[in-house]
Amino acid sequence: MQIITANRIRKGLIPPNTNAYRIFDGGGDGQEGVFIDTFAGHWLVSHLDDRPDAISLSGLERESLWLKRLERDCKGEAQCVEGNPENHRVSIMENGVTFEIDFAAGYSQGIFLDQRDNRREVVCRAPGQRILNCFAYTCGFSVAAALAGAQSTTSIDLSKSYLEWGKRNFELNGIDLSSSEHHFCRGDVFEWLNQFIRKKRIFGGVILDPPSFSRDRKGGVFNVEKDYPRLIATAARLVEPGGWLLACCNHRGIHARRFSDLLHEGLVSSGRVSISRELRGMPPDFSGDQYLKSCWIGIG
Repeated sequence: MQIITANRIRKGLIPPNTNAYRIFDGGGDGQEGVFIDTFAGHWLVSHLDDRPDAISLSGLERESLWLKRLERDCKGEAQCVEGNPENHRVSIMENGVTFEIDFAAGYSQGIFLDQRDNRREVVCRAPGQRILNCFAYTCGFSVAAALAGAQSTTSIDLSKSYLEWGKRNFELNGIDLSSSEHHFCRGDVFEWLNQFIRKKRIFGGVILDPPSFSRDRKGGVFNVEKDYPRLIATAARLVEPGGWLLACCNHRGIHARRFSDLLHEGLVSSGRVSISRELRGMPPDFSGDQYLKSCWIGIG
């Protein structure tokens, strides 16, 4: 059976102390439009068509089963079809880090599994560093950095509820938030970045994982195709010499060559020197469309 084979292969690819990963990845596993993720045994089937039963899920053990229709213009929450819908909050583990997942929270469940390898790399680079996490969502990168021994973390997001969720992720991992080492900034990323520039704040590492499109409370619009170079230019000014910038883009319409051009344009505009650039692929359980582009940039 397709799904059994895919799951068996995935188990050999997933790092220890990790129970959340992609089981089945659409066309990469032979079935376009169907994606299956497991969150500590709770399955989420995301589908493009009206019939996600195009592949059989019978006879496969799981704690619960949730379905989510993938639509650009109508981003509804997942629906529970097996198990208790009241048990919608789940704790998962990724490389030994605990995160809260909520199937009833809306279109997104609280973590982007395709960023697992980048979070692990942050763990390697964060010790002793001041880390700035832009578009932080539920602060996954920040939590990983804090556990690795970052000197401080600063998380920026437009959503108060996502930042509160991020605080719960810190607490799930036993991180004390009563100190002044971890900061949560609600609002527009550009406004915060420019404020940090004025105050001459610098960071050892800056993480940029923006949405393809967003609108702030004042009606301002961020469009990744138009605004990415400006984002890179602004963020690069905050990186201390010898520090690093993680730049990510998940827009399927921006291919790797165009992504590199946007990075180059932004770095030139910043006046900073790039001493290294390393493009990274997606985790091996994502065998289909390689939509996520990531570049680790060393700043001189």
